[in-house]
Amino acid sequence: MKKIIVYLMVAIRPMVPFSFSILLTRIDRRLRFLVPLGKELVYNKYLNDLKVNVNTIYPIERDMLTGTYDPDTSAIIKRFIKQDSIAIDVGANIGALTLLMAKIANLGKVISIEPGPPICSRLKSNLELNPEVQKVVEVFQVGLSNKKGELFWAEDDSNRGNAGLSQDEGVAVIVHTLDYIVDLAKLEKIDFIKIDVEGMELEVIKGGMDSIIKYRPIIYFETMEAFRDYRGFDCYGEIFTLLHNIDYKHFTVLSDGKLAEVSSLDVLRSQNTIGI
Repeated sequence: MKKIIVYLMVAIRPMVPFSFSILLTRIDRRLRFLVPLGKELVYNKYLNDLKVNVNTIYPIERDMLTGTYDPDTSAIIKRFIKQDSIAIDVGANIGALTLLMAKIANLGKVISIEPGPPICSRLKSNLELNPEVQKVVEVFQVGLSNKKGELFWAEDDSNRGNAGLSQDEGVAVIVHTLDYIVDLAKLEKIDFIKIDVEGMELEVIKGGMDSIIKYRPIIYFETMEAFRDYRGFDCYGEIFTLLHNIDYKHFTVLSDGKLAEVSSLDVLRSQNTIGI
């Protein structure tokens, strides 16, 4: 019966008015597949009262039409970021989580890092639509790794807006280390770091170890088995060891931001892991 209902919903999608599909999406985020592709608008109800540019070819931007983005990650951010926090969003994309961080930390600061030229342009545009939030955010259009250099940014054609860095394909972008950005931004503390960089989380953490040891931030990083397979080595095991050796504990992220401590990352129990 469930499959029949889904089939019928997909079949009627072309007949659902665009404005009504947005309304349905906000009522139930599972219905966001009803939103037609290729539509553009300025949506003024993201996180209740923020404005964002939306092009529905981008899955992240369709998700933002629900009023929020990635409920589990958003719950973590709401739990650990405070009004005066200093937070870093590594792999900020178009700013879905940067905006949430900045709205909460309105007396603090958010460092938003996104290397992709077209995506970073959309991030900056979203901040310009929200001047009060923009005051809190500093954007760096760079990639992060364990050393300074140049890599190539390439968008996934099958998942628009999603992109990664590689050695030899795409648009050339400048790469720095997290420690360099922390020094450049003159940060005197770091409370929270979110890292979503399509399998390069290890390099980002390696390039930020001086800052991590000094400021002891909470580190929330993506952990997906597909990237461990793609990298061809146990990148998450190395992250675990690096952080464990400086007395971090690791927690898998359950629904609604609940946490459960894990003794290794041999088996990934959630798409993101948090180090505290």
